[in-house]
Amino acid sequence: MPIREFGKNHPVILFIGVTYVWTWSFWIPANSDGLPPGMKPALTFLGAFGPALAGSLILRLRTSVYDSRPRHWGGFLVGAALAATAIALLYFDIAGINRLAPKPDLIFGSDAPWRVHGLMAAVVVISAFVFSNVQSRSATVRSFYKGLIPSRRALLLAIPVLMFLPVVLVSSNFLADIAGISYEAPEYSKQSIGLWLPLMFVKLITVAMLTGGNEEHGWRGVLLPMLQKHRSPLVATLFIAFVWELWHFPLILDGLYGDQHIALIMTARVVAILPIALIMTAIYNVSRGSIFLCILMHACFNTQLKLFVGTELMALFVFVIVIASVLITRMWRRSSGYIPVR
Repeated sequence: MPIREFGKNHPVILFIGVTYVWTWSFWIPANSDGLPPGMKPALTFLGAFGPALAGSLILRLRTSVYDSRPRHWGGFLVGAALAATAIALLYFDIAGINRLAPKPDLIFGSDAPWRVHGLMAAVVVISAFVFSNVQSRSATVRSFYKGLIPSRRALLLAIPVLMFLPVVLVSSNFLADIAGISYEAPEYSKQSIGLWLPLMFVKLITVAMLTGGNEEHGWRGVLLPMLQKHRSPLVATLFIAFVWELWHFPLILDGLYGDQHIALIMTARVVAILPIALIMTAIYNVSRGSIFLCILMHACFNTQLKLFVGTELMALFVFVIVIASVLITRMWRRSSGYIPVR
């Protein structure tokens, strides 16, 4: 069966296959010992584009080769500029949010071989390719990716999305203080706001473009609406949460999420990733397909959790918010899901 016909008849299977093959082809080698300086992060960044590339492929298989080309190159140039900016920001030590110190050895060190610089150039090109979908000649491709451009509704919702985790985490810390529950002091309390606040936004940009947010072009941008065409948002989200977590398996093997038994780590992450997936689904549907907001929310989760920490009471807050999101959006009803093209 030709790949185009298979993609039209079994888009979800092809999406998952392409996503896993692309990502694991880079993430598994990234676990190897003795890699040259800069190679591990470069491979990790490239692998993270698996869902975005799979989504682009699925949509382009629905149209002709000519129609899949961009009408203009503005989206391509914007995607390249954003990725290049994020890579440039890696010069700063933003992981610990402790100091603003140059770290050129991360990617651009003098010991890094030419292959690393080539891989980082590929990151820029792939980002540009994904963003070019916004100006595709195909109405179908444009309808899915128009959510990359923030609408008026998305801009209004951006502030609540940006403030969601800080409010939840700080509130849980405040209640813990009242109840006399001890917890680890959050990073923001150890530094002046003039230091951690700009660094938070720097990290948001790098995560949005390189280490998390760039997944949303595929997971929420394409796979979620494809599933919602035939299933309720709730069922679609449960499926995505499982596939999404299993996709991280090479990173779990590499010890990124701890050194406990793999089964324990995966179980804990499934429990943690499900409410995140439900919140993302609610954001996508309420905003009428805003990939921009999903990218922002993903970047916030990957950045603000480490900055604001939170206590055990955070789980109660999140539980109430998730249940409210499911009920308010009637996530169990298929008609509640937003579909760009019916």
